[in-house]
Amino acid sequence: MDIKQGDLGLLVALDALLEHESVSRAANLLGISQPAMSAQLKRLRNLFNDPLLIASGRRLVATSRARALQADLRRHLQNLDALVRENEAFDPAQTRKTFKVIATDYVHLVLATRLDEQTRAAAPGARLAFLPFEPRSMWETLEGEVADLALVTGMEIADAMSRSAMTESFCVIMRRGHPLEDAELTLEAFCAQRHILISPEGGGFIGATDRALADLGMKRHVAVSLPSFLLAPGLVAGSDALCVVPRRLAVLYRDSVACRDLPFDVNGFKVDMLWHPRRQNDPSHIWFRGQIADLTREI
Repeated sequence: MDIKQGDLGLLVALDALLEHESVSRAANLLGISQPAMSAQLKRLRNLFNDPLLIASGRRLVATSRARALQADLRRHLQNLDALVRENEAFDPAQTRKTFKVIATDYVHLVLATRLDEQTRAAAPGARLAFLPFEPRSMWETLEGEVADLALVTGMEIADAMSRSAMTESFCVIMRRGHPLEDAELTLEAFCAQRHILISPEGGGFIGATDRALADLGMKRHVAVSLPSFLLAPGLVAGSDALCVVPRRLAVLYRDSVACRDLPFDVNGFKVDMLWHPRRQNDPSHIWFRGQIADLTREI
């Protein structure tokens, strides 16, 4: 096989055919007629000396040779796409691009409104998609360009590009009018209360606060475990329970809950921005990373 005798556009067609395992859907994706796509499939079969797609009942399925090609084909096409993008000028005022950000619910809550305002001012035609944080699939999502970047804590990925976005500290929130709102919040008073714990993995009753207390020979009673930071302020506002949360989150709910400094030290955390090296020199990506960096510096 000599690719110089072929057509690079055929590889784009092959990528679409393997993704959809359908001549008609691949044709629709590329905006060509079904007969034209069938003709391209015929040329591809000759080029690779393999049927690539074969009938299985009423549908087409990829051959084992085609499946073996798919991952490398997609990677090379993405690299070519990045090469083209790197040489294109980017005008935020004219773009219609959708920027996709992976983050935890806490980060989305803290950044989403401000990022929307900032992006709308500079790029009114752009769109934002805030995607959930799924640790096991995050890198594949970035690698496949399903997302542009991720804002995460404590994840070290050897192949990723990264920069520090912001640092965060913890405080304790309680309902307005709580007996401890204006009283001295001692370590003993803190531990004597019922507590709500945020467990992103779900169902946990021990966190960084409990480990810090254990180092001091103290223990608290965690009565409720929540899977999301977003649920905590409402539950706290309607009970006498305390909850340790990131300080920026507490500020957002200051009308309904009181925020107090912790009576002991708990390490804060960093939020890092991660992206795939393929996007490093993409002008639109450089601009968007700058938007987030500017915003996180402000807050």
